[in-house]
Amino acid sequence: MSTFLERLIDERDELRNKYEKLDGFLFTEQFEKLDDVQAALLQIQHSSMKTYLQCLNERLIRLEPQIGFE
Repeated sequence: MSTFLERLIDERDELRNKYEKLDGFLFTEQFEKLDDVQAALLQIQHSSMKTYLQCLNERLIRLEPQIGFE
């Protein structure tokens, strides 16, 4: 596996971990206690992270035929 591919997979995995943690946080009492601006910013961050994660996944899918990634 190439260094480039390893970095891309690591980036995707790290982002997925952070995204999942934030996703869980959005349904907690702590989140409900945040002021409206902080809550809105976290929701924007959550949406942006989801888009970024989808982009990384798509890049990996499109690289698969070129590198034999399984």
